[in-house]
Amino acid sequence: MSSRSPRPINILLVGGCGHWAAAENHIPAILTLKQHGFPVRVAAICDPRNPYDQALLDHMPHLRSIVTQDRPVWIRPQQGEPTDALERRLQQAHHENHFDVVIVACDPVSHFPYLKWATDQGIPVLCDKPIICVADAAWNPDRAADIRRQFDALLHAHRAQPDHLFAIPLRRRANDAFVRVGKLIQEVYDTHEQSLTMGHINVSGGNFRLPEEYALGNAHGYTHGVGALAFSSYHYLDELTRYLLLAPGQIAGLRLTLQYVRRVGDHLASGLNDALGTLLHPLSEAKLPAVELSDRIALAEMDFAFTVELLNSQQQSLGVLTYSFTSNSCSNRSVGALARDAQDAVAYREKGRMSQYVIDLHQGNLQHLRLTKNDAVGEAYRIRLEHRRNPLVGGTGRLESVYDDAHDASAVTPRDITAAFITMAAGRTPERTVTDKIAFLDGQVLTHRMFAAMYELIATHHHDARPCPSVFVAMP
Repeated sequence: MSSRSPRPINILLVGGCGHWAAAENHIPAILTLKQHGFPVRVAAICDPRNPYDQALLDHMPHLRSIVTQDRPVWIRPQQGEPTDALERRLQQAHHENHFDVVIVACDPVSHFPYLKWATDQGIPVLCDKPIICVADAAWNPDRAADIRRQFDALLHAHRAQPDHLFAIPLRRRANDAFVRVGKLIQEVYDTHEQSLTMGHINVSGGNFRLPEEYALGNAHGYTHGVGALAFSSYHYLDELTRYLLLAPGQIAGLRLTLQYVRRVGDHLASGLNDALGTLLHPLSEAKLPAVELSDRIALAEMDFAFTVELLNSQQQSLGVLTYSFTSNSCSNRSVGALARDAQDAVAYREKGRMSQYVIDLHQGNLQHLRLTKNDAVGEAYRIRLEHRRNPLVGGTGRLESVYDDAHDASAVTPRDITAAFITMAAGRTPERTVTDKIAFLDGQVLTHRMFAAMYELIATHHHDARPCPSVFVAMP
């Protein structure tokens, strides 16, 4: 670290009352900086929920500490508020508080106006994944196409601001197991120029909701007409594209094909929801009203599967990757609807959500890597990495590494990334061991174009008789 004293900085925290920002990551990171004597202040919190609401503070002690110490201004976005009116209010708050950093952690479908405003002002931005999402993208092709249009507009604005900082705190970019996979891939590529040729990413989210809970809002709800792809999937897409870019070889483009999609309405109509639901209803603290779900909720994607064909410049196939996600899998849920969920006092926390995956990657005939995980959300995660190389390139048989408490015990955590970004915005240089694990906007082009293309295919599927629509994405 530089010995120069950092200048004090003020933060605008958008979505500051959400679980990720207030309980898990951003506010805890800011409080740690304060404890170390770093002059940082949350000057404003922008959130539909009142950060001074006692019911909220009872569940979020870190938020209580921030509002007690910093007394941030509450900016309350209005439902249906025109973008220009919101920008005027942000500009007035900026005039009064001089924001040095904007952290965007609200519902992904609300990201764009905050990101564009902050970028146009030249204010450093830290934005949670996915960077851009658009309401009703799961079934409306025009809305799905807006994801790429908005991202391109944001990228243009960012590149027009010299030295503008714009980063995304992606947990798996810093996770020791995923970092190791990247190093192993790069080792073989640097010596033998062998690209990735085959891979499977199978994720089981185990996300179970009672039918009436699909109508609950907050971040990553289904009430905006988008579903599971807008949730944790972005992490896995980012790792997939990171590995491709570490070992590109002759890969010039990707042909994405939607093989399968299952929507909320399909799932509920099947009756597969009934067995666990029958067990949970008697355990509910709160009786949520029976509601007829809107079309935008019923059409939101819940399960899906894609293939990604790897093509050279002559459109010849070099290999294939698959990515599948299912919520219709094992859940550890053992409680019904809780009172605080019904009151919307805190963001809905996906009770009983699982974090299970198998990630299987091949670099031609030279190397094979497999990551596996089978946990309930909230447990100390364990990731296994199996690794094998051909003996002619230094292989010595199968090697296995186990990463216990895999997220929190990693050398770098998302809190470290948030803290490092804030110190960078203040003109200091954090340790390179942290900064080399930060994802910056320019490096997200391929990931976000894949994400946007997937929504275009899901929306097309709702209208088009073709069973497996495809789209081409060029390598950047």
